[in-house]
Amino acid sequence: MNIRTLIMIPSLAMGLMACNPGDTTLSQGDTPATALAAIQGTVPGTVIEAYGDNGSYYVVDSEQNGTARHPFNLKLPAGIGFRLVMITNEGTPEQVVTPLGFRDSTGKIRTRFVLGKDDNVDLGFVPLPMSKNEAADLDLDGDGVLDSVMVLDDVGAGNPLVFADADEDGVSDWNDDDHGGYQYGQGTVDPQDHDGDGVINRYDRDYQAPPTDSDRDGLPDNVDANPRNERDHDNRGLRFDRDGDGYLDDDRDRDGYHDDDKDRDGYHDDDHDRDGYHDDDRDHDGYHDGDSAGDRSSSSSRHEEDEHATNGRHDDDDDSHDEDRRDHEDDHYGDRSHEDDDEGHVSGQVPSQPSPTPAPAPAPTPTPTPTPAPAPGEALFASNCSGCHSATSLSGRSAAMISSAISANRGGMGFLATLTTTEIQQIADYLNQ
Repeated sequence: MNIRTLIMIPSLAMGLMACNPGDTTLSQGDTPATALAAIQGTVPGTVIEAYGDNGSYYVVDSEQNGTARHPFNLKLPAGIGFRLVMITNEGTPEQVVTPLGFRDSTGKIRTRFVLGKDDNVDLGFVPLPMSKNEAADLDLDGDGVLDSVMVLDDVGAGNPLVFADADEDGVSDWNDDDHGGYQYGQGTVDPQDHDGDGVINRYDRDYQAPPTDSDRDGLPDNVDANPRNERDHDNRGLRFDRDGDGYLDDDRDRDGYHDDDKDRDGYHDDDHDRDGYHDDDRDHDGYHDGDSAGDRSSSSSRHEEDEHATNGRHDDDDDSHDEDRRDHEDDHYGDRSHEDDDEGHVSGQVPSQPSPTPAPAPAPTPTPTPTPAPAPGEALFASNCSGCHSATSLSGRSAAMISSAISANRGGMGFLATLTTTEIQQIADYLNQ
């Protein structure tokens, strides 16, 4: 096993909290074909949670050892994307939920990581707020959930990207040109973070979960490996994961959904009876009945392309373009001697030519309406805040709340101290318009 550790920068000692002595209960969910990895470190008495791309849920309690730094070791399957959350004083009025983030080599804050086989990442000591009073500057609405992620790099803790190698190419994900290939491409929505503010759906007050998402993680129950985030669940709830890699067989972008599930309801778009299978999959093997073995890795996309081909040769072709209709096998367009010709010509007759239609006078070109310039607050938010926050996630924030967060350097916001009082007020006005 590759043991990778980090010498930690000294951090502020935190108070001791009561936790279950020696309780290192772990949700057992290692699929047979998935190698294990681990995250470890010390915390001031904490529950450590990991939320997977596929809806899996892994949790462990830190171990009571008589000190202010309780060790933990959370085993996770390699090759699956996870996000970390730590909870102090769980289940009490003083519960504080801390979502974690870390920077990549460009300085961008990330929340999702993937561990390679046998990776053992030591986060060192993670200083966490132990009460709502301690978290007051970081939780402005007082709901017990930090408003943004705690960036591990900024508090002297370890960055998992520095010590992880998701694609096992020998280059750490922090330095890897493609960051191990684990980050989502443009246009792919993180299933666990609907608004991209770093706070996972489970704890984000802005997330409106549909009735089909029992654990509020962003995935419908029927494509969720652990639909209710049960602690003792085996995390093997996916019906169509034949290779045991933790993802649906046709989930190539690894966003937790079938690739042909455009409406993100958890079903193939051609599964109208919602039995989990394509409507033409009569043998219920998870593939279209007409797919060969070689086609099955991309059957959903290939079938979709076939159904919407533009050559017009399907009997149910509804393409209204003339050039497509002319190829339709049942059309006979242009066959002037055929009795069922679309144009209604009688066999052997040449149609008379209609008189040319005079060209209409050109309409005057309308004067374009100038695009209004964005409000000052919108422009200020875009240039200073949008890299880490969405406007909806900060709705309701006052100028005083923003100024307090900057003064406290919450989430590294201290660099915004150059903003004037007027500019901060303009940002607040934009967030509350």
